[in-house]
Amino acid sequence: MKILHFLKSRQAKPFVSENDFMDNLEKQSHTAIETLVRLRDSDIEEEDKLTIEYCFYTNILKKSEALVTEIEKLNYKVHNCIAPNNKDLFMVSGRTTEIKMMHEALRKWSVEMCELGYKHDCNFDRWEIVLDAN
Repeated sequence: MKILHFLKSRQAKPFVSENDFMDNLEKQSHTAIETLVRLRDSDIEEEDKLTIEYCFYTNILKKSEALVTEIEKLNYKVHNCIAPNNKDLFMVSGRTTEIKMMHEALRKWSVEMCELGYKHDCNFDRWEIVLDAN
């Protein structure tokens, strides 16, 4: 029987583990707070709406394509390509529609992006508020 067990196909190891996902949720929450402090220092208020540039990574093209499909449903600009610094990874990046620069809105958005990435085994890597629309 051990031979048969050995012959069973193994599931590929996920790109984003549950621990990585939980750590990223915490990291993104801190990033939202830090970003809001910098925005207030730049006279950006809660009612101001700005766009956000975002970036995900994963190791399989089909995963990145599935993520792109979901992001397109949000009406965000989105691009999918081979990661410039690591040819073994795929990068999904783009820009959101305008979002109010409120703590709750940014926290909710960052959690949703982490969850969306995790759902498709993609790491929500980073994001940045776009201050200049040009």
